[in-house]
Amino acid sequence: MTVLQRYVHTGQIALNVAAWDEPFYDAPKMVLVHGYGSNWHTWGRVTDKLSNHFHLFALDLRAMGRSGRYGKGSGRQVWASDVADTLPLLTDKPVYLVGHSLGGWVAAAVAAQNPKLVYKTILVEPYSGANSEVQKQANKRTLEQRHQRAQQIRKARTPEDLVPAVIDQYEGASEESIKRIAMMWFQMDPVIEELSISRTEETETFNTMFSSINCPTLIIVGNVEKGGILSLTEAKRVKNLIPNSYLLSWPKVGHSPHIARNHDFIRAAKKFSYESIDIFNRITK
Repeated sequence: MTVLQRYVHTGQIALNVAAWDEPFYDAPKMVLVHGYGSNWHTWGRVTDKLSNHFHLFALDLRAMGRSGRYGKGSGRQVWASDVADTLPLLTDKPVYLVGHSLGGWVAAAVAAQNPKLVYKTILVEPYSGANSEVQKQANKRTLEQRHQRAQQIRKARTPEDLVPAVIDQYEGASEESIKRIAMMWFQMDPVIEELSISRTEETETFNTMFSSINCPTLIIVGNVEKGGILSLTEAKRVKNLIPNSYLLSWPKVGHSPHIARNHDFIRAAKKFSYESIDIFNRITK
């Protein structure tokens, strides 16, 4: 399928959106939302196959990829608002909304706050607030380290300028991965690296959000010992908050199940979209 990138302006921000050809008339619409510090290319291992079954879109969140910058006074809610404002500009029908990590929180927030826009949602290793492993990982990076990366991004004139810093952080990564991460850093607004991190996220707010999701929801998680951000206990807690949901746990992978088990992810996404949630509960392993 042919993919084209274009800017979609919400009236507040211009977001870069990748769109694939519609595979058949009235194909279901699917929108992919990436995680922190990334861009839509993180879905690259699944887009070709998904675009054969869905009218597929993937966007760059504000301050990442080729989208507009963060903006003074912005907060996490701005990402959900941007996506909610963008969806009606892509299609007049409810979508299958898929989000990874921070994008998982974004997808959950959109589904909770704008139920008419979302038909079903897939949350891949979603950020869940204070109970997430993200908090523990964030504590390992000092404010000085975050400021240092922001300065490295500001000084970089090409993505290659960031390669040494990427190698320092991701020792042993493949040359391809290093180049990809360097490009993601280069495209990121350094301002978001310097945002203050709350050490005590408002758990009640997150619980209310998850509890307000009424559409069928599939949660896919990896293993915290391999880099995942949701323990199985936390994943089950989130599942129990979402009324019409199913949990799929892959203990042999880390934070990116859609990359590590891309073929299984594609099969799960297709099955979840075409079957009712009750049937999916019985037949998916």
